[in-house]
Amino acid sequence: MAKKKIIVILLTALVFLSVAVLGVSAVYRVDEVTVVATTLSNEAKTEAEQLQKRLEEVYGRKSMFFVERDLAEEIVEQFPYFRITDFEKSYPNRLIVDIREDEETYAVPCLNAEEGYYILGADGTVLGVRTDYSNRSDVTGKRKNVLITGLSVVGEKGGTLSGDTSLAYTLAFCQKVNELLDGIQSNILQVDVVKGGSLEDTVVLKLTTFEGVKIYVRNPSLHTEEKARLAIEKYFALSDSERTTGMIVALDKNGTPSIAYSQEDEFEGIIN
Repeated sequence: MAKKKIIVILLTALVFLSVAVLGVSAVYRVDEVTVVATTLSNEAKTEAEQLQKRLEEVYGRKSMFFVERDLAEEIVEQFPYFRITDFEKSYPNRLIVDIREDEETYAVPCLNAEEGYYILGADGTVLGVRTDYSNRSDVTGKRKNVLITGLSVVGEKGGTLSGDTSLAYTLAFCQKVNELLDGIQSNILQVDVVKGGSLEDTVVLKLTTFEGVKIYVRNPSLHTEEKARLAIEKYFALSDSERTTGMIVALDKNGTPSIAYSQEDEFEGIIN
């Protein structure tokens, strides 16, 4: 008899506990999803609204106790321009997701010229594919992304490019220059990957600056970041008049990175 009473008490307690949990869960459900978007372009504002609707569809009326950031990350991956910077549960019913628009930085021609250009972020992520490479955050349409030519690549939105063996170190070099200049677009117009043969040591990166001086990097696959550092340091050291003409050359001498400046632009001597 005592055993039965204990079982009844336990069952009753379990029922009350279940009801309590269900009651609390019903109260703590997502009623509002707030997306706080840091945007650089008008297009991003529209995309942020679309993203918010998608998050509302997925999280709406879900128990706050079972809401996880991983699902939001998967959804944001469908919007390549955005990254989640914060994810907060504001009890009892509000979910706050902070997102930031990645800035367009580079443009690489597609294999099919009719498709236009792969538009890349600073980390090399494919943000979009367009027929022009104007930076979408510039309402005047005059500002361009840094054009990278000489690569044969393929890619999809939200992913990374693949194909050319020169791609990895070209992007690594550009990313280091971007870091050193605090924004590569402020000083560099175009990066050309010039191949003098089938070997990596015949590759030259040709950087065209706004002022006019060219930067040539021989065999950028070797000492990639060091050559970028030396080239930008030399660029900063030039006078205003020197920056309008001539060339900066980064190459290897006896296995060590070396830098030089000449008032004459002798590109053929660099690649041969």
